[in-house]
Amino acid sequence: MNVIICGAGRYTRHLLGRLGERWRLTLVDISEESLRNLAQKYPTVVKVMVGDASSPVILESAAADSADYILALTDNDRVNLAVAAFAREKNVPHILSLVHDYEFEKKFRKLDVYTIFPGNMVGGFLYHYLQDPRIHVLPVALGYGEMVEFEVTKDNWVIGMPLSVLSSPDWRMAAVFREGEIILPEEESILEEGDRLILIGKRNFFRSVCSVLACANMPFPMSWGRNALIIFNSRKEEEIISHLEESMYMIHNSRIHEIVLLCHEDTPDPSPFFEKWKGQREIRVLRTEKKSADEIAGICRDENIGIVFVRPLEKSFLKSLTRPETITLAHSLPCPMLITRKSFPVEKILVPFNATLMSERALETAMELTEIFNASADAVVVEEPDFIHNRDSISAESLFRKVRELSHIHKTRIGEIVRQGNPVKELSELSADYQLMVVGSTSREKEFLTPHVGELLTERSLCSVLVIAGEG
Repeated sequence: MNVIICGAGRYTRHLLGRLGERWRLTLVDISEESLRNLAQKYPTVVKVMVGDASSPVILESAAADSADYILALTDNDRVNLAVAAFAREKNVPHILSLVHDYEFEKKFRKLDVYTIFPGNMVGGFLYHYLQDPRIHVLPVALGYGEMVEFEVTKDNWVIGMPLSVLSSPDWRMAAVFREGEIILPEEESILEEGDRLILIGKRNFFRSVCSVLACANMPFPMSWGRNALIIFNSRKEEEIISHLEESMYMIHNSRIHEIVLLCHEDTPDPSPFFEKWKGQREIRVLRTEKKSADEIAGICRDENIGIVFVRPLEKSFLKSLTRPETITLAHSLPCPMLITRKSFPVEKILVPFNATLMSERALETAMELTEIFNASADAVVVEEPDFIHNRDSISAESLFRKVRELSHIHKTRIGEIVRQGNPVKELSELSADYQLMVVGSTSREKEFLTPHVGELLTERSLCSVLVIAGEG
């Protein structure tokens, strides 16, 4: 196949590296050195011509009228337009041109040539990367349209909703990728967590999709539930008041709808403590005999609880040897649990990070909270000595690369702190400078007589601790 390529720049170099022996190429460029270098490197180049590619004389000399393809790949749209117009006049079967400025778009379209908009493609990729690198965008229809692939994550509001909620005049749902299969959706199809949605629409419709999907995640703690549970686990008036004040501070800065108070059956009526908050939220009192983990978990599920507030739990010596009580309670709940320590308002948030799934979830939750409270957040990595921890542990720099990735996705600046030594000791000391620690817990179990790091953090932290519990 005979091809004339006008322009010996970077796009031509990338193309020549991919073409096989059956192509016979003529290169045209004003740079004799560029042409010579390409001709020496690529045997498919059979002829080079030094001169202005927009000149009809040069194109005639290049035998444009017998070419199968003419590609206008210069950095100058006027030159590319002249090449395309000449090729169209000579009835060249296949004509392609780069278009750098949309000012020339209509002129190229009038010639009916295949166009590529490199600036738009690169700019689009950069924009999408800055917005959210988890969303993949592919230009289609000669750059006039886009295909967007988006994953429905756990906290997205569209889970459980019919596909019809995503209709728009600018884009359509093309397919859903679910559990290894492509599904051609119908309007009544229900969206599920983990679905990868494949959307197609007009150029630059990404922002519209982002506003509906990527930027419409439910604010903390709404992805877990709409209501809050405050547990009364103290009989001292001073502790009750401080516990309520911190709980209500957190609730006031959220979109919690209703507050449920859980009291022991012989606890005095807590209503007087809530006088100054009356009218802000609906408040109901539940009384119980046991206040066991199973009972509290059942209340959370029945009452659509998104967050549980509790004071530090009192422990017996025997129980502390056999099970981590606070972490066990946190893992039994379907939502996060905040252990209050009267450390508010929240200005600084600390997040222990080790790249487990739950530590990532804790960091993402902390990022949400920085927006709610106009606070700052720091991720801390504690490096243990080799004789305590195995030598194959992940380096602090590797962990912080993940922190930076999450920081980029959520557009939230995260500070980085490295400490060496015992994690509980280092984190407990650091907590004195913070009002909230967000801890991701992956396990409720511990070996007999072996300390549970998460449990010890909830006990020894000098600030309030928000536990995000789960597996992974």
